Amino acid sequence: MTSYPIASSTRPASRGASRIAMILGALVLIAIIYFAIGAYATSRWMKPRRSTDFSATPAAFNLEYQDVRFPSRDSGIEIAGWWIPRAGSSRAIVMVPGRGENRTSEFYSHFLDLAAQLNTFQGRGFNILMIELRAHGLSGGEYSTWGVGERHDVEGAVDWIKQHGIPAAAIGALGASLGATSCVYATADDPDIRALVTDGAGIDNYANINRSWSQFSGAPQIFLPAGLLIERLVYGYDMRTVRPVEAMKRIPPRPFLLIYGSKELPADSDRRRVLNEALPNANLWVVEGAAHTGAYTATPQAYLARVGAFFDANLNAAR
Repeated sequence: MTSYPIASSTRPASRGASRIAMILGALVLIAIIYFAIGAYATSRWMKPRRSTDFSATPAAFNLEYQDVRFPSRDSGIEIAGWWIPRAGSSRAIVMVPGRGENRTSEFYSHFLDLAAQLNTFQGRGFNILMIELRAHGLSGGEYSTWGVGERHDVEGAVDWIKQHGIPAAAIGALGASLGATSCVYATADDPDIRALVTDGAGIDNYANINRSWSQFSGAPQIFLPAGLLIERLVYGYDMRTVRPVEAMKRIPPRPFLLIYGSKELPADSDRRRVLNEALPNANLWVVEGAAHTGAYTATPQAYLARVGAFFDANLNAAR
């Protein structure tokens, strides 16, 4: 009887396995490239422009001042600033600029001007501590965390002020943009901040970050999910849950003045609706025609009068 060889199925199966391996390998490579780009973009996203050039010092306003350094409350990151004392006053205001700004460039280069005006307000005035958040100006740190970590920089400023003889009942804060958001979180957590003014604070940060991803990271929007995952795994927080408006609700009954320009918070905007729903009785001042952090330059005398009077009424130590 003639025998015939049995056809082997090994070769076709081997080719199929090879194709699957190649496909899996390609998918792994794509994933590696995707997350590598996401990691690089996240690093850029979290590193703001750092400006160490100051347009002036308080001496330009004939004010005495002191360069100061102190640790952020949570991490020991060194925070830099100017202490502008006011003789005879036991009240103090922490002033905090926003993302990419320093202690003179904020408010379109008028932040120091406002500090000088508050220092001498109505002949009594306030001690002023102007700081720069981590990863900004002369402060330490490399990464900006959209107010999540920066809250502790503001709290460190409060610690420094108390160590220099100012009672807790007499400490206020004024922040702009990211500085305002950081002050919101700090004030919600720290009862020693007795009065707060925010100019351009975040409301629902994730929505803003979503819109600004490409601008700050340099990567297309498709890489945002990778960036969010890397932030959660590497830096320990989830940007999707960061909503300053929730922290705002924990500040009252302490005095709280919110300032926005009408161009950033139109009456019919979703952000205005969210803010109104969360804080229906908010002390809200929307400056007509002003852009983000532009209220002071739009109406400097009204701004100084309103903010100065707010702190004068609500910081209650001996003057």
